[in-house]
Amino acid sequence: MYRYLPLVFLSFWVSADETLYPELIQNNITDLYYIEEISKFRSGAGHEFYYDPGFPFGASDSTEPPSSMKHYFSPYDGYKDLNGTNSTIPVYAPFSGTIVRVTNENCCGYENKRVEIQSNDFSSYKLIFFHINLDEAYPQIYNDWPAHLWPAHLPDDTEYETLTVSAGEFIGYADLRESNDFDIAVLREDAGERYWVSYFDLLSDTVQNEYTSRGVVINNFIISKEARSSEPVTWWGGRNDDDWILLSPVNNIPSMGILSLLVLTLSILGVFKVSRYKKL
Repeated sequence: MYRYLPLVFLSFWVSADETLYPELIQNNITDLYYIEEISKFRSGAGHEFYYDPGFPFGASDSTEPPSSMKHYFSPYDGYKDLNGTNSTIPVYAPFSGTIVRVTNENCCGYENKRVEIQSNDFSSYKLIFFHINLDEAYPQIYNDWPAHLWPAHLPDDTEYETLTVSAGEFIGYADLRESNDFDIAVLREDAGERYWVSYFDLLSDTVQNEYTSRGVVINNFIISKEARSSEPVTWWGGRNDDDWILLSPVNNIPSMGILSLLVLTLSILGVFKVSRYKKL
């Protein structure tokens, strides 16, 4: 199924028949229950992330103005660092696909993973998770960037169960030990070119309803190319409210003390299993 693009988002490089996006995202990447706000596509949140001619694993579209073409997901404060762990905010596969790359990342002194998943149904699309505590069922290093481009290149991990994921399958946790948020990006390949695409242009109706039920307008998650070109980013990483969409509050959020106690109790009883479960 496809959803038509508003014409304002089309640019000269889009071919005449590329006027729609697939409903790629069949499952949300996390439980919105935890999330307070999300950064916009083409924002100034985080760092520049739009085009890098020297690195062949990102976008090749040099027509984009400098911006961050990721989305940062920022949880409520109580969920950002539960007892110093990196196992609080679960992360799920957004569609059925294959893990095609796992590389090491470092943030704030902690090592975590950058994970690329390619869609089975729409193979020109990959979703990239940044700063993830990846479940041990999957390789901890896989298809690392070549040594001539990446001096820290590591050989593939051979001790893993699978590279395949199903929509809604648990794949790990966001690493929030010293970070306020975690981030994702979507890469589309077309005729040898690569373009960053907003996650929010690719939602199925079911996932879209999860967001609209939190009081947001989906189109507001995207700053158009024209708007960004006319108002270039003059800040990076600092707090700018115009870069973020605040979700309406969730009622009856349990205290983290109660939630921690519940998880600990279930773990002791052998009831709670964190490896390879599906979101209900």
